Amino acid sequence: MEKHPEPGKRDDESDSYGPERAESSTSRRRLLQGVGVAGLGLGLAGFAAQQKSTTFVFDGEVEAWQGQSPESILGANPTLPLQAGQEYTVEWENVDGQPHNFVILDANEEQLLRTEIITEQGATQSVTFTATEEMATYLCEVHPTTMVGDIEVTGSSTGTGTATEDATTEQGAGAGFFSPGAEVGLEVVAEGMTAPTDHALPGDDSGRQFVADQTGEVWTITEEGRSETPFIDVSDRMVDVGGGESADSVSYDERGLLGIDFHPEFADNGRFYLHYSAPANEETPDGWDHVGVVSEFTATEDRSAGDPDSERTILELQQPQFNHNGGPMAFGPDGYLYVPTGDGGGANDEGPGHVQDWYSPNAGGNGQDVFENLLGDVLRIDVDSESGDQPYGIPEDNPFVDTSAREEIYAYGFRNPYGISFDSAGNCFVADAGQNLFEEANVVEAGGNYGWNVKEGTHCFSTDSPSDPAAITDCPSTGPAEPPYNGDPLIDPVVEFPHTYEGTGVGITIIGGHRYEASTIPELAGKYVFGTWTRGTSGPAPEGRIFAATPPEGFDTGGETGTGDDMAGNETAENDTTGNETAGNDTIGNDTAGNETAANGGMNGTATATPADGDSGADPGAVPVEDLWEMEEVVVSGEFPYFVRMFGQTADGGVAVLASQNPVPDGDTGVLLAIVPPGDGDTTGTATEAPNGTMTEAPNGTTGNESQ
Repeated sequence: MEKHPEPGKRDDESDSYGPERAESSTSRRRLLQGVGVAGLGLGLAGFAAQQKSTTFVFDGEVEAWQGQSPESILGANPTLPLQAGQEYTVEWENVDGQPHNFVILDANEEQLLRTEIITEQGATQSVTFTATEEMATYLCEVHPTTMVGDIEVTGSSTGTGTATEDATTEQGAGAGFFSPGAEVGLEVVAEGMTAPTDHALPGDDSGRQFVADQTGEVWTITEEGRSETPFIDVSDRMVDVGGGESADSVSYDERGLLGIDFHPEFADNGRFYLHYSAPANEETPDGWDHVGVVSEFTATEDRSAGDPDSERTILELQQPQFNHNGGPMAFGPDGYLYVPTGDGGGANDEGPGHVQDWYSPNAGGNGQDVFENLLGDVLRIDVDSESGDQPYGIPEDNPFVDTSAREEIYAYGFRNPYGISFDSAGNCFVADAGQNLFEEANVVEAGGNYGWNVKEGTHCFSTDSPSDPAAITDCPSTGPAEPPYNGDPLIDPVVEFPHTYEGTGVGITIIGGHRYEASTIPELAGKYVFGTWTRGTSGPAPEGRIFAATPPEGFDTGGETGTGDDMAGNETAENDTTGNETAGNDTIGNDTAGNETAANGGMNGTATATPADGDSGADPGAVPVEDLWEMEEVVVSGEFPYFVRMFGQTADGGVAVLASQNPVPDGDTGVLLAIVPPGDGDTTGTATEAPNGTMTEAPNGTTGNESQ
């Protein structure tokens, strides 16, 4: 986690910290006028004394704030030397066309100053303020892990230095897009991991669980918690995950050990499968980033460890960028391995490594292409057979068998599918991380086209204006009439939410989940439980959230899935879930007040208003909630200071949460948490204050990237 999380993401898009669209010229005038008036109203000594203002000039891009002048701040994310009571001006230009703003935080990560987010390449912004001793950090709230620098203040403060009314966006007590739903507790099953990326059960009646860590280890989880030594460690064959400019620095990264699943006959054959990022090899095109690898390994005879020397490479996918690599894999009830793949990275599904598709209004892209590569797809392969020189077989009923398309493709039109699961009825769920505005989850069927980059969620998408849902409003609802597309529909998601709602962060980088099929929490029975990497309202603080979506009546019997006119459900073989309860140690729990939120009929995909009757037709940026599954926020009873990194399914059909408190692959804050009744909770971690220094009352609002 993009974006970041798609999940804070280092890539050149806004998979994080939801953008508010603003016309740059208007924003700049309003900021300059507002700062001047409000500054005088606050009686700041710097203004009253008419001190000479020092101006810092930056270029703003996802990789870093690039200091331009004076000479003392040249370079990436320079330290700003300030003197308390002195007036300063920051001027910066948006050089990459991604959403950015300028924020100053104190040591407690409370906002002292915040400008509006601007998204247009070449737009400039200026803000004037008076330095105070509280100032500690400056950052872009959309990309807080890469666009961040220190502030050093000397001298004594002569003013409050708080953000002015016009340079700040007030954040309410919680995001009102989701109504509060079932209340749950969280049970600590295991801790001491770095950045857990996937969860799997071996199906061998051992009661063990397994967690993949981004840094290359697979950990065995038992009633005692995490194993002392990993089940297997493949870090020696991976890229330098999080490698920074020095040995002591760790950067946001979407590469690493991303997925694990066990062969359905693991108890007999000992085979399991890993998805990881390997360095570029002799087949990697010049300038491309790495190789995505899916490999088979075999466990030792007693199944206590994986044998790293047993590796058999199944798939190698050349990856142009460091991001949009997909993540978890899953065996379906049919015994085949389903492998989601990202679109190749970068932004808009265009640029080096992105082919041209059939949709001419947009540049790119791999999501709609089914001929040239296996990016932006869900693949379905048979690991128990081979086909020609390929170390895997192609199922005979794959939708593109005997066509000119790549036969491995099961479904396509994905940006960065992050989280795949099957329920006991055989339905396949895939979450797809969005770009600037929307996140989505889909019920995936054979041959389905899920829209990217013609659409982002249910909305037409423009590579020229990715932050403007009105830039294109007449995109096609079907693919080309010619084979192999055959005029098939672009299938809309069953779940969609915006990055922001009425100026408040909702969430960035969807994290795919599972149907809740345990009996422990009746309020969640049958619902699809998923989440978001972070809310994205207060800089780099971990503010992950957990959501649930209710399928429409008749879904499990092949009925309507809530995708409007499109049918996205499958009738498949039964795959009942049985087994033990999740082993756990400590638990999480405190009381959390629910917030008053907008009803589903009042939801909206952007900061603009949606008609009260839920009719989104008048607003191309509004989320069409009437066509989606009914959504709610799962209210965590207690503090939840984590980035949500992935979900897993427990042996009894419940749902587990993989999380960490660090947005980069570093440290040991990674945990495996089981969702339990609220009375079984126990507090862990440290609550994080909301913007403006008030403790938010929203579900999970007391929480404290990515990519994906």
